[in-house]
Amino acid sequence: GKPRDENLPHHPHDPPFGMWGPPALLTVLVVLIGLFPAVIAGPLVAATSSAVIGGELPEYHLALWHGLTPALGMSVIAIVVGALLLMRHGALISATANLSRPDAKTMFDCAIAKLVALSRVISDNLHNGSLQRYLSVMIVASVAIGVSGFYAEPDHTAGTRELLDVSPAAAIGWVLLVVTSIAAVVMHHNRLLSLLLVGVIGLIVSLGFIYLSAPDLALTQISVEVVTVILMLLALNILPKETPKESLPGRKLRDGVVSIAAGLGIGGAIWTIMTRDLPNSISAYHLANSKIEGGGTNVVNVILVDFRGFDTFGEIIVLGIAALSIFALIETVTQGEAAKRLASWVVSNRRSADRHPMMMVVATRVMLPLSLMVGVYIFLRGHNEPGGGFIAGLVVSVALVMQYMASGFGWTQNRMKVNYHGMIGLGVIAAAITGASAWVAGLPFLTSGFVHVHLPIVGEFELASAMGFDLGVFLTVVGAVMLALAKLSQVERMAEHVDVNLDPMDHDPSVRIATPEKEA
Repeated sequence: GKPRDENLPHHPHDPPFGMWGPPALLTVLVVLIGLFPAVIAGPLVAATSSAVIGGELPEYHLALWHGLTPALGMSVIAIVVGALLLMRHGALISATANLSRPDAKTMFDCAIAKLVALSRVISDNLHNGSLQRYLSVMIVASVAIGVSGFYAEPDHTAGTRELLDVSPAAAIGWVLLVVTSIAAVVMHHNRLLSLLLVGVIGLIVSLGFIYLSAPDLALTQISVEVVTVILMLLALNILPKETPKESLPGRKLRDGVVSIAAGLGIGGAIWTIMTRDLPNSISAYHLANSKIEGGGTNVVNVILVDFRGFDTFGEIIVLGIAALSIFALIETVTQGEAAKRLASWVVSNRRSADRHPMMMVVATRVMLPLSLMVGVYIFLRGHNEPGGGFIAGLVVSVALVMQYMASGFGWTQNRMKVNYHGMIGLGVIAAAITGASAWVAGLPFLTSGFVHVHLPIVGEFELASAMGFDLGVFLTVVGAVMLALAKLSQVERMAEHVDVNLDPMDHDPSVRIATPEKEA
């Protein structure tokens, strides 16, 4: 009922029999079982134990008195201590009332706060925005793992494969590669020169791929070098031309030791693999099953679009994310205070008076259809000959970049209005649909299929589902390259204030400066 402060209206009375009868019955049974355990509890224990065990019971003994045992002593201690606490209950309550009792929630919140603070200190020291530190941690960890693996193997026998003879061309290429690499390290403060040296290194590496009979890798390397050097030159145009000399001698020595250790480790690993005949090499499987299961004789392309198609699918997604990240980063430069600084930027280096040379303009426009035809040809032949969607995408990207370089971004963009964001998304979706179509046939994701078709005039040719996947790769590559080029060119135009709508074949845009009204 309701709480009452006044005297109760009725005299308190004991509960009726219905309230205390059942507990009393249980209490009597407990006392009887305790006094006569063998008589009363024996059958009950036997029945329940047999049901649980499901067989013959082990020997046991029920009794009220078992002698002076540790259990009896613990019971006596509990009773005595409990009686003493009961006697001093009032004094203990008074003493503990003034003590501050710990709060579990406060303790938990405090522990979480300390852990968060510790995590923040660790994160701030590890993730401090220094790319040099990130690379150092990764390289040092890799070297440490390699060293531990090297010393974990007690036997370090030499390889048994016969080495190839070193031709004069290979020796010259190796010397050029070493000299160019050293020059890039020594002259890295000059960003333009170091970029050109890196491009030369890439071209020498592509020659090495050709020498080692890897035309797919050579085509990819050359195309990547051309595209990346052009994009990096565009970015370098609005960046300082020299890097600050911030490294101390001790730091340079440390970095040099780490670099040499990493280089020796990678070189040793390559030497170990190339001088041995590995019995369980996966390359034998790829060579044997490329035509049978993938329908193509170009093993490299079949690996990319079939055997390891899921890796390629992840790579084009990463490529698209990288392009969108470039877009997002540069988009912030074209707004707010950064845009004002670009508008007031003064070009420090000399510029050519002829911004769009007539010969280059004519040559690139003549070469565009030829380059596109080469790109289509490389795309279609990629399943059986060196080529494929990635190389074709780079070739087409180079062809389009040539138009932007020769005729200017504004002129080219007005004549080729393509949504590069949509192109990237369409490429990823095309690759995903190609992979998911295998589910219709009850096959794993990205399992390719092929069929040979014979036409009267054309003859016999092959149709492979991998072509749809390669098309997705092609679209993603072109979209990523052109999106990066578009955003970098946008920053260039903001910095230079050039009227970008002029036709370079009719006018020289270098002599016409756009007013703010015309630019708007």
